Amino acid sequence: MSVLVEEGSSVLSMGQFTEWLDGRQPLRSPAVVLTFDGRAPEQFSSVIPVLQSFNFSATFFPVSCYLSGEAGDELVTRRNDLQELSKSGYTIGCHSHTHQDLTKLSMAELLREVVASKQILEDILGQRVSAFCYPYGACDARVRRVVREAGFDVAFTVDLGGVSSGDDPYQLKRVPVLGEPGPGEFGVYLSGRFLVSGSILLYWKVRERFLDRRAFLAEAEA
Repeated sequence: MSVLVEEGSSVLSMGQFTEWLDGRQPLRSPAVVLTFDGRAPEQFSSVIPVLQSFNFSATFFPVSCYLSGEAGDELVTRRNDLQELSKSGYTIGCHSHTHQDLTKLSMAELLREVVASKQILEDILGQRVSAFCYPYGACDARVRRVVREAGFDVAFTVDLGGVSSGDDPYQLKRVPVLGEPGPGEFGVYLSGRFLVSGSILLYWKVRERFLDRRAFLAEAEA
């Protein structure tokens, strides 16, 4: 994260980014938006002290099924953790309800993954959730339409690249930072000179699907 400071990058909140994207807010370059995809709030805990030390904004995308269901100590803790993240000034986005490939679902299933998930998060936070992140980055015209009609302002893929003002707000690219790069490698990511090869990104996507499937099967058997 120190590289962002050294390079003079502006770290935008999701609100600032959205205003710039639709032309309402000028931008001082270079600028970045920090996004973190995960399942439950505890997966974000390790990065919070780092963000706080630099006073950086960030957006977190949890999966709502880990925040709903029968009441219990773990559920209460997760909901409290999510509320604390929001109260600390971080943006909470939506990463669907059960982290499935949305392009392969029926309309009823898709609405649950998008609309119902948004409602769960908004009920917990007591405020509007405006950003969406497609599981595995998978989306098509039907999925994007449902996300837009659900009331999200922006939605992110994992397609490699930066964002320009006027880009489709429901098909936004990102630069996935895989593993734990050192300052030098992280700086190259930010410069745009380094693009992860298609084969590495494909491996990452397949690995994520396998790990997700194994996790859900383990929970079903528990």
